[in-house]
Amino acid sequence: MCKKGEEYHTCSECMKLLCINCFNTVHFGIGAPRAGKSMVYGKCMFCDVIYAANAKRSVCDKCEIILTWKSSMNYLGAVNRVSELVRNGKLDAKLRNENYCKTNFGVHATQVIMDAIDSSAK
Repeated sequence: MCKKGEEYHTCSECMKLLCINCFNTVHFGIGAPRAGKSMVYGKCMFCDVIYAANAKRSVCDKCEIILTWKSSMNYLGAVNRVSELVRNGKLDAKLRNENYCKTNFGVHATQVIMDAIDSSAK
């Protein structure tokens, strides 16, 4: 699927080598083309908020940074977002399992989630 030469994740569902952008588009709808003329409503897999978007997605705008960070500043923003969810008690208990996160979100997002959980525990 991806011709960028960056292997981020070998998808177990579609058996394709994907870069991080393609992985996020295929699995979470981030950056997907417009679905139609109407808005699509969804529930965020991280914070459980109901949101509207112009394409079918699995994460809200606030939680999108958890999956898409590329720079150190974005990384800090992602850790802050997960830390906020932990403090408010909104982070699902299954997201505290490192193997679950690696399987479902890839190593990129898992790093943020685990670092945020570790820093929140201190």
